[in-house]
Amino acid sequence: MKKEFSFSERRYDIDWLRIMLILSVFLFHIGMFFNSYDWHIKNPERILWLDLVMAYLHRWRMPLLFLVSGVGTYFALGQRSALQFVGEQSRKLLIPLIFGMFVIVPPQVYIEKQAQYGSFLSFIPHITEGVYPEGNFSWHHLWFVLYLFICATAAIPFILVLRSRLGSNIYRTLERFSTIKGIFLVLTIPLFLSQFFLLQYFPRETHALINDWAYISYSFLFFLYGYMLLSNKALIKNLVTQRRIFAGLALFLTVLFFFDWFHSIDPYLNDTAQLFLSCLMELSIALTLISYAARYLNHDHSWRHHLNEAIYPFYILHQTAIIVVGYNLMNTLLPAGIKALILTLGSFFACITIYLLFIRPFSLTRLVFGMHIKRKGSKLKELKTKQFRAVS
Repeated sequence: MKKEFSFSERRYDIDWLRIMLILSVFLFHIGMFFNSYDWHIKNPERILWLDLVMAYLHRWRMPLLFLVSGVGTYFALGQRSALQFVGEQSRKLLIPLIFGMFVIVPPQVYIEKQAQYGSFLSFIPHITEGVYPEGNFSWHHLWFVLYLFICATAAIPFILVLRSRLGSNIYRTLERFSTIKGIFLVLTIPLFLSQFFLLQYFPRETHALINDWAYISYSFLFFLYGYMLLSNKALIKNLVTQRRIFAGLALFLTVLFFFDWFHSIDPYLNDTAQLFLSCLMELSIALTLISYAARYLNHDHSWRHHLNEAIYPFYILHQTAIIVVGYNLMNTLLPAGIKALILTLGSFFACITIYLLFIRPFSLTRLVFGMHIKRKGSKLKELKTKQFRAVS
């Protein structure tokens, strides 16, 4: 039996995970409006218990998204050459990034600096003046799009090796050792080493690229893990078999994480041990979620295709929608809970409305939001296919 997935196969569990993770990013940014962390705009009344929950979520949601993106690269690369793949990734990632920096992000920067510029029309000529936060030009939440492009491009040499005869030998070795209970947790070691050596030079997660190499290397490793682990049927089978081991460890380390929030364990564990446990927690949570998703979510639904198509434009739009709606709510006298409900529903439906009316129907907007461009005649072909299926 072929142990690699064919490029035409569909991994529904990966689609569902991607959808849920992007929605979690949306909810996370809703929380940023209310918690005590520094953000673009803040509600005057803070919801402090969000700090604890969001600190925990922040540790693993984006690494898991990079991991899911890694396996997506396996199917996106297909039979393409490396050059063709870079071209395709440029279309899907760099075009939306550039468009977003000139169109989607500026309203966010303007709202922060409204007092300085007055009207938005007055702000427009100054969009490219300086680099945010001192200046105005920024990628804001679209840092993920840029980092994903960097990871996908940097992974090409590794992918070419994995596709070679040497790669076949590597996979056979991985398949043999993957039957050992808990062996996947060894992947913590490269994660830990990357942070142990790089955090002393790049201690803060900045999303600014030039001074964020500890975080980039961490994301890149998760990206490679996604490509290697989730494109091989034998490895996935062994992941699913061991899912309770990952879940038990993830639960234990989660309890330890929350305990540490209130009761410092520094006297018992030094910084190096804490760093290792942090990497182990994030990997164990990722392995738990992908293994349970592979076991229970690898099935289609009539909504999946539409949600999967909409989720990338939704990501591009969501933070601007949150900041615009939040800005109009922040100085009202409504309780924080009511504001949170209005902000969530208002920004969500704003994104969906813009997507349905202005992005999905048109080739140009589909292009700048990284969607597949529908060819002429595709609707007719789709209709004939549905008619054929209905008859048969």
